[in-house]
Amino acid sequence: MPGAKYFTPLRERLPMRKLLLTAAVIFSAIPALFAQISQADRLAVEKRAAELAAVIPAEPVHLLPPIADRAKWRDFADIGSGYDHIIGSAEAYLNKPVAELPEQLYKEYYTTGDRTNYENAWSGWRNRVMSLARGELVENKGRFLPALEEILRKICAHPSWSLPAHDYGAAIYDGKGAAADIIATELAGNLGLIVQAMRPVLSPDLPPLIEENIRRRVLDPLRAEIEGANNPMMSWVTLTNNWNTVCFCGSTAAALSVCAPAEERAWFLAAAEHFVTHYFFSGFSDDGYCSEGVGYWNYGFGHFAMLAELAWRASGTVNLYTSPKIRAAARYALKAEVAPGCYAAFADCPVYASPSETTLAIVSRRLGLGLTELEQQYGYPHCKVNTQILAAAYFFPAYDAGGTLPPLVPPEDEKPVDYLAEPVSFFPDAGVVICRPPKGNPDQIAAVFKGGTNAEHHNHNDLGTFGVLRGGVWLVVDPGGETYSKRTFSARRYEGELLSSFGHPVPRINGHLQTAGPEAAAGQLEFAPSETGVRYALDLSSAYPDSGAERVVRAYDYRRAGAEGGGGLTVTDTVTFAPGAAKEADFPLITFEEWTQIDERTIRITPRPEDDGSAGPGVTVTVTAFDENGAAVPGRFAEEIVGRDDPMTPNKPKRIAWQTELAEGQTLTVVTAIE
Repeated sequence: MPGAKYFTPLRERLPMRKLLLTAAVIFSAIPALFAQISQADRLAVEKRAAELAAVIPAEPVHLLPPIADRAKWRDFADIGSGYDHIIGSAEAYLNKPVAELPEQLYKEYYTTGDRTNYENAWSGWRNRVMSLARGELVENKGRFLPALEEILRKICAHPSWSLPAHDYGAAIYDGKGAAADIIATELAGNLGLIVQAMRPVLSPDLPPLIEENIRRRVLDPLRAEIEGANNPMMSWVTLTNNWNTVCFCGSTAAALSVCAPAEERAWFLAAAEHFVTHYFFSGFSDDGYCSEGVGYWNYGFGHFAMLAELAWRASGTVNLYTSPKIRAAARYALKAEVAPGCYAAFADCPVYASPSETTLAIVSRRLGLGLTELEQQYGYPHCKVNTQILAAAYFFPAYDAGGTLPPLVPPEDEKPVDYLAEPVSFFPDAGVVICRPPKGNPDQIAAVFKGGTNAEHHNHNDLGTFGVLRGGVWLVVDPGGETYSKRTFSARRYEGELLSSFGHPVPRINGHLQTAGPEAAAGQLEFAPSETGVRYALDLSSAYPDSGAERVVRAYDYRRAGAEGGGGLTVTDTVTFAPGAAKEADFPLITFEEWTQIDERTIRITPRPEDDGSAGPGVTVTVTAFDENGAAVPGRFAEEIVGRDDPMTPNKPKRIAWQTELAEGQTLTVVTAIE
C-alpha cells in the first residue's frame, strides 16, 4: 500500500490472498478544524534555531554521496538494492512515454469524489523520477539523464505537487494559494537530494529551477505557517498523526539539501524537532498504542525514524530518539502481534498488514532495544531502498559507520520481551487486549478485543469490536478500511459500511448503529488476565444514545488452549431496554471466509480453500439468547454484504448476524461461543 510501500512487511510468507482490503492509497486527509501555531511554539522554534545555527556544520552535509563518488555508489548497488534491479527499474522508463496529467484528471476529485485515477498517474511521475535518478547515480554514463531531465521539467511545470484531496477547492492548482501536503513534501525531499548529489551532471539551469520550486511549493509555505499564516492546508504542522512526521521528514530533507546558510538549515531542523516531539508523539497513548493502526504506524513512525536519521546526520546534535513515548511507540509493533505476522486491522488498516522490520531494525539499534536477530536480518545492508530519502536515511548512515549504527540513547538493561510467548497483552489506555494461544500452536484460537472511543485517528465506529484468528487466518475480523474517496474524510464518513459499526462485529440495537465522537467511549468494567485466559468487560452504552437501550455491556471470556482443551472465546452481550422502547437487536460476526449453518443456533466458519485445495481449521459458533428470567429467546442468522457502497474494493466481507427480539422482559442476553 502507498506509504507502506517503502517498508518490508513482516512475515512475507503470508499468502497473497490474505492481502485484503488494501486501500487504494493510505494517505489521510487534513481535517477542516485545525490548531493554529501558538506564540509559545513560535518562540521555541526561534530560540532552538539560534542555538543550532551556532553548532551545526557551516556547509550543508551531503546526505547522499556526490555522483562522482563512484566507490560509494557502486557499493550502494552491490550490497544494497542490487545493481540489476536498479538499472532494470530505470531502463523500464526509457521507452515509456510520460503519462499526461490534464486538468480534468486533477479536478475529477471535485466532481465525482474519485481519488484513484489522478493519484495513480501522479505516483507514476514520482516513481519515474526516483528510478531514473537512482539508475544514473549508480551507472553514471549519462544514459538516463535525458529522460530524467524531461520528467523533472514536467514536474516543475505542473501546477500542483499536492493531491486534489488535499488541495481545498483546487486553490493550489489554480494558483490562488500555496501549501504542501504529504506528497508534495516527500517529493521536495527526494528532489532536493537528487539535486545535491547530481548537480554537476544536470543541465545548468535545472538545479536552480528545482530549488525555486521546492522553496515556493514547500519551504516557504511551511515557514509562513509557523510564523502565523494559519493556512488550513498546512494544519499538519500541529497534527498528532502520521501527517506530522511524513511532512516534516520530506520538508526537512529538502531544506537540508537546498538551503546553504546554516541559519536556514537550523530553523527547519528546529521546527521539525519541536513539532514532531511535541505533537506527533502525543498521538500515541501512554501505553504506546497507535490508534491509526499498524499500517499507519509503518507510515508515520517509519517516517519519524527516517527524519531522526537525517536530522542526526546533518547536524550531529539533533537527536529525535530522545522523544517522549518513543520506546512505548516502538514496542507497540511488537506487543500488538497476535500470532506470527498477524495483527488486528483496527482503523483504516489492511487486514493482514504488519510492521516494517526495516523500521524496527534501525530503531532497535538506536534505542538499544536488543532485537539482535531482527537487526541482522532486516537492518543494513538488507533494507530495501527505492527513494532517495530512504537511501540517505537508512543506507548511507550505516555504510559510513562501517555497517553498525550505535545507540543514540542509553540502551535498556532488561532482556527484550517475547510477546508471542505472553498469554495476554493489554494496552490499558487504548482499551485493547491481545489474547494468544501457547507459542508454537498456530492452529489454536487467538483473539483481540477493542474498547477505546469513536473519536480516534482514522476512526471507525467500533467500540467492542473483536477478531478471532486461527491457523493464520482471521475467521472473525475487523475488516479494515475502505477505498478512499472524497466522502471518506468528510462529514459523510460513516455512511461507509466499512467505517460505521455496520461493518464491525458489534450490536445493532433497534436499527441503530453506534454514534461517532468522543462521547462514545467504552467503559472498562473488568480486566482479569490469567495463565489460562482473560475476562474483559466493557460498557458500550454511550455508543447507543438513541437506540432505546439503557445499558449495553459486552464481556469477553477467552480460554487459552492447554492440556485440558483447545481453547475458545465466549462473547456475552447484555442489553437492557428502556421501558416502552422497542426490543430488537442483531449481533453480527464479520468474515471474509466461508460459512455454513449447522442448525438454528450454530454455524461453522472455515477458511476459503488455498490454491492447493487445502484449508486450515475453522471455528464453530453457537449462539444462545435469553431474557432476565432465563427464558430462551429465539433468533435467526441472516447474511448481508459489507461495503456495497465501495465499488473499488473487490473483496467484501460478509456480515452474519444473529437477529432476535424480546417478547417479554426488559433485558436481553446473547451468548456467542466460538470454539
